[in-house]
Amino acid sequence: MEIKGKKILVVGLARTGVAVARFLASRGAKVTVTDMKEESELADYLMQLEDLDLNLELGRHDKHTFLMSDLIVVSPGVPMDISPLLMAKAQRRVVISEIELAAAFIKAPMVAITGTNGKTTTTTLAGEIFKACGVETFVGGNIGNPLIELVTSGNDVAQVVVELSSFQLEGIQRFRPKVAVLLNITEDHLDRYASYQDYIDAKLRIFENQTVDDFAVLNVDDPLVAACAATVKSRVFPFSQRKELAEGIFCSKGIIVYRWQGSELRFDTAAFKLKGVHNIENIMAALASTLLSGADPIKAGRAVESFKGLRHRMEFIREVGGVATMRTAKEPTWGV
Repeated sequence: MEIKGKKILVVGLARTGVAVARFLASRGAKVTVTDMKEESELADYLMQLEDLDLNLELGRHDKHTFLMSDLIVVSPGVPMDISPLLMAKAQRRVVISEIELAAAFIKAPMVAITGTNGKTTTTTLAGEIFKACGVETFVGGNIGNPLIELVTSGNDVAQVVVELSSFQLEGIQRFRPKVAVLLNITEDHLDRYASYQDYIDAKLRIFENQTVDDFAVLNVDDPLVAACAATVKSRVFPFSQRKELAEGIFCSKGIIVYRWQGSELRFDTAAFKLKGVHNIENIMAALASTLLSGADPIKAGRAVESFKGLRHRMEFIREVGGVATMRTAKEPTWGV
């Protein structure tokens, strides 16, 4: 992606907007940051940009700036259907999410996880499994660290695990994870979408650019998720709690069985600290995505056994409409 000398507009400040602006400026872009909030409300973030030569349009969105930009990068929580963005798209301005921008500069293989429920637990656990296997791993996206922070850090990681909301997936173009996981789809955030189908379509974009060299990990117990198996171009790896699978990962009588290309692995759920029917789905998805990526089965099993979950012990940043706040929660998200 060519950045140097380009006029690039960052829509929405907060933590992600700051990271995006700093990255773009470091690559020689002519950066403008716009946010509907006033300067006084964004003081903490503006302090982090004081050393940069960029333009600020605060308390408003200047339509002319949108139309004159070579590229528009939208922060999480900023709706893709606001008037200036729709107008820019109509004039064939390129509009992308921060996820799309960051992924263009990341070489490490990526596990991307989405779903209405459970994606934070699954993403965190997948990251713990990779780390237990001695794999240098970045975990972020819709939780904690924006993906662009991996790029700006300069860290050379071997693996990326990213949680994605439907909002972030709306703004992709070429984003292609090696392993894409879809946990479930239920009605949510319909105030953001014209229809339930629009929300479903946004979720399914996680598979959009995959090829036969990639994997789609699908919860076939969910009818909407199972239905997409026939449409993805990648290799489908199913998971289920309701039926035995010839290939895939399933749970039967307290034993998780992983079957792939003639091999079989077994994991006894009695040893797991993380309990609950829904968490078995999360565990299977995390195991599938990491084992398909080459994780050591014994170390993976030990990592799952020691994982206690997220309740009362992890802080995440929740970013909504350009405002970031800290909180502790079971399943915090910027979007679904």
